[in-house]
Amino acid sequence: MQEGQRAMAARAFRPALAHFRAAVADAPDYAPAQLARGQAAETLGEFDEALEAYRAAADLAAANRIALGTIAERMGQDALALQTLEAAEGPWLRHAFFGGLSGAAVLAACAAQQWPQVGALWSCIPIALAQGRLTFETSRDAVAAYRLQILVAGGQRPRAVELARSRGWVVAGLDYCEAPNLPVSHETAALLAMLLEPDRADCLLGVGRSVGDDGLVRLGRLLLRDRVERSRRPEVREQATWYLQYRLPAADPAKLAESLNVVGWRLQHRFKNPTEALAVFQKAIASDPAFSWPYHNIGRVYMDQNDHAQAREWLLKAVEVNPNHWRAQFSLGVATHRLQRYDEALAAYTRAASMNPGDADTHANLGWVLLKLGRRTEAIRELQTAVQLDPALDAERRYLAGTFGHDARQTATPFGLR
Repeated sequence: MQEGQRAMAARAFRPALAHFRAAVADAPDYAPAQLARGQAAETLGEFDEALEAYRAAADLAAANRIALGTIAERMGQDALALQTLEAAEGPWLRHAFFGGLSGAAVLAACAAQQWPQVGALWSCIPIALAQGRLTFETSRDAVAAYRLQILVAGGQRPRAVELARSRGWVVAGLDYCEAPNLPVSHETAALLAMLLEPDRADCLLGVGRSVGDDGLVRLGRLLLRDRVERSRRPEVREQATWYLQYRLPAADPAKLAESLNVVGWRLQHRFKNPTEALAVFQKAIASDPAFSWPYHNIGRVYMDQNDHAQAREWLLKAVEVNPNHWRAQFSLGVATHRLQRYDEALAAYTRAASMNPGDADTHANLGWVLLKLGRRTEAIRELQTAVQLDPALDAERRYLAGTFGHDARQTATPFGLR
């Protein structure tokens, strides 16, 4: 166990898993060893082993049920996830402990601000009590909020409403997008708005984009489709439509593929382990070959390694699977640009710019490729557009300043060409 913990701390996840397997082999009834094996296996995308380990850990200690419910949900086993999480909310004292800590922290901060006005210190007490109560309720309801998300994502809306009502979250006429004191997260409040007050649920736009960017593609698509169909505001419907078309897949990926893609991204970016990341992305593709994100992420791994030829091959697969994958089109432009395949880069950047005309980097890269192709007038217009969209683009500003000079404030005049 100690060797495994050291390896985990050093982000040597594969050796850590081997140590935890050895610990479990010696002591299969030792819950911490099963839990540690599950955590290492989950980090590496070994979901079947993680499920087995968490199941054993949950049988040995009820506190491990949340881990079992979470891995079950990530594998698309919603029935097991809901059954496990329903019995995993934890004792009252644990939630009270967190509430007490939160209230004490607020009291200390408030007292520091009011000191030395002793009389004013009494005003800190109701503030601290309110914060402690909110934290207590939020902690108590966290597992229920996760269950609500699973039910909504799985299309079980009547059960989701029943759960919300049992937790006291249903308040007639409440604007859930604006309610400040609900004992749930902003994301859960948005789900409640979708279920209970759909005419006042445009906070789903931001939440849908956020969870989509975090890799929860299926939930993001669900929330944004709701706004396309039910929002009363044309601008919200337009933004949701654009995001669905160019930032998210055209169809829901398999749940396992979605979860593996998230694990691969973490290995690639957070843990700086491209070898394990590549293996997990390959598993995601095997689970759902029509999901373009793992192809794109493999391409990005090779781009980080300056292997742009390999990157190009994977990025071509990504845009073949989903031609509207804006990030993949942009990355393909970058890879072919670095390979000096300027005609290919121009085509990829042009497609990316048509999908997202407001992206400054795409216009900037278009400008540099057009310069390489000898199309200077078009290039300058693209560089001007890029600088107009993002004045912080230094190289582009310096090029335009060298071409057109500076104004009286010694800054570039990038819009002189008409």
